[in-house]
Amino acid sequence: MIGAALGLLLLWALFVPSIDPWTQRVVIDPRPSAMALALLAVLAVLALTGRRMSRGARVALAAFFLVAALLQFVAATVAGLLDRPLDLYFDLPQVPSLVGLFTQALGPWRAGGAAILAVLGAIALVAAIAAAIGAWERALARRGIAIAALGLSVAALAIGILPRGDEALSFAATDALADQGARLVHAAAVMNGLDHRYDSALAAPAPAGDLAALAGHDVFLVFVESYGTVALDDPADRAVIAPTLQNFAAAAQAAGYGIRSSRLVSPVFGAGSWLAHGTLASGLKLDPFLDRLLVASDRPTLGRFFGAAGHRVVAVMPGIKKPWPEARFWGFAQDYFAADLAYAGPQFGWFDIPDQYTLARFDERELGPGHAPLFAEIVLVSSHTPFAPVPPYLADWRVTGAYPDEPATGAADLGHLDRPYLDSLAYDFATLGGWLPRLPEGALVIILGDHQPPGLVSGATAPWTVPIHVLSRDPALLAPFAKDGYMEGVMPPRSDKVKGMESFLGQFLAEFSTGSG
Repeated sequence: MIGAALGLLLLWALFVPSIDPWTQRVVIDPRPSAMALALLAVLAVLALTGRRMSRGARVALAAFFLVAALLQFVAATVAGLLDRPLDLYFDLPQVPSLVGLFTQALGPWRAGGAAILAVLGAIALVAAIAAAIGAWERALARRGIAIAALGLSVAALAIGILPRGDEALSFAATDALADQGARLVHAAAVMNGLDHRYDSALAAPAPAGDLAALAGHDVFLVFVESYGTVALDDPADRAVIAPTLQNFAAAAQAAGYGIRSSRLVSPVFGAGSWLAHGTLASGLKLDPFLDRLLVASDRPTLGRFFGAAGHRVVAVMPGIKKPWPEARFWGFAQDYFAADLAYAGPQFGWFDIPDQYTLARFDERELGPGHAPLFAEIVLVSSHTPFAPVPPYLADWRVTGAYPDEPATGAADLGHLDRPYLDSLAYDFATLGGWLPRLPEGALVIILGDHQPPGLVSGATAPWTVPIHVLSRDPALLAPFAKDGYMEGVMPPRSDKVKGMESFLGQFLAEFSTGSG
């Protein structure tokens, strides 16, 4: 009986981590799991019919219970960090990146040791759960105990499905299994043309415009990774970042730029940068399914509009380390990915390449005298989770590839990301402040965040809003943004009427095309 009691305690503990539906944070949920009660009922029925599981069946069932418990925990963690549900169809391919993040934070030897311990721990847990099932079977061999266990478990499950019954039982694991199963079926239906819920979005009229007002002007669209409004609105963060933004504004104004700022609602929170980039460029609020369907369509995008207007369209994305065939869909004639930038210095942050180096190489290759009008989408990645080590800003842009006396130090502490996050933003805005004077006269520069930082930094209940800044030495290029409500300066105030990122393309085309104004 002691073994059965210990087994009961183990199966209870497996499903204790859960998600608070109100705060979206991981909590300890002491309610018994409906899955454990269902297992008890099944074992009691088997005992009453004189049957027992084979050893292989116990091991397989133990592995299933461990997977269910891990799924419940991961679903709770994703909801808390990213303010969205887990979706295995799209999230499983991100596992290698998470392993890389973990390895970078701990170092290869410690990460390898942790991985070995995790595998051994999983094997030990499967063995322990299988042993617990065996202990339950032995206890249930007594007919009276089996009848009592069956009656109690069935009664508890019956109460659990009544209104408010879930206050007594936890259905988190069964809900997670059912939700992921439904999502996988939905994914298969969408990607095989059996689900048409996205047809109307793809068939909606696309915005149009010739961008005549930007003829001859360079336009730079700069995404700053994880630059969310939490940096402006949280009092502690604001106290740190406000001087950084003011220094950036002073550098811009000293170079002759005017600045206007606003806020946009990102389609994602904490991760999923490519969906934010695509939402702004397509005028559609993208999720992973719509993104995949979109790139198989012929819908026009921001890059294509600039290409049709006679601009050279360039992507600068140091975070991309593999071929990206979709670049042509977005209208890019030239792309600069990690390998193209040929960085050989110390590794800084998640993507290794300091943003100042990226901008310096871009300048060398694209901003020579007499260059054609340019539209460049540039993604700055030094502020990507885990935000450290933060590169130093170098006043002499000629040595940005060497960093001779600046080793990358300060590995990330995943439990304390707030200060590295702010430091990485300070670095990026120091870099942008030094980059603006290097740009040609008449340029329009648009700087915005892609999404809030993860919930560990922003809090799980933060809004999905990001700052956007527009800068130019030509007041006529800022006037349309002023008309659309962009405020002067770099600190856009809070508002209850923040537009979605998908609204940008239509407004931009309307304001800078023939017939605007």
